Amino acid sequence: MIAGVAGVVLVISMFLPWFGPNAAQEQAIQDAQEITERFGGQRLEEPDLTENAWQSFGFVDLVLLVTGVVGALTGALALAAPRGRSAVGPAATTLALGILSTLLVLHRVINPIGEAAREVGLFIGFFAALGVAAGGLLALEGRTSSATGRSADSIGSRRYG
Repeated sequence: MIAGVAGVVLVISMFLPWFGPNAAQEQAIQDAQEITERFGGQRLEEPDLTENAWQSFGFVDLVLLVTGVVGALTGALALAAPRGRSAVGPAATTLALGILSTLLVLHRVINPIGEAAREVGLFIGFFAALGVAAGGLLALEGRTSSATGRSADSIGSRRYG
């Protein structure tokens, strides 16, 4: 279920602002407004310098979309499966895509595009991608536990005792 909710949040976050004007750009816009007003010009319409994930990325946005959809489907499968257990294949795919997306977004959290400022959508996207990975891991670990009641660790090794 965690992967499902996080997947939906990831897709929604892609429509929020991820990058915006940095301090120098905002100062330049403000200076242009002051100069225009000082010389009797009309108030300038401020340009929209914010970009969402769709506008910012060429390929990463598709990876994020696939991750969000797969996460949502994993959550739906968990609801449909008996006792909320999902199949290993979808859980492993969700985990892998969640990790990949988390790393791709983390790269842009640390190193934004150009000199753009980080906006709220970037952080929501990061935590949603992390949630998809966590949901995939939990689904995978829940699936690897034995039907006989013995528990298994994250790689399937049985623990006795």
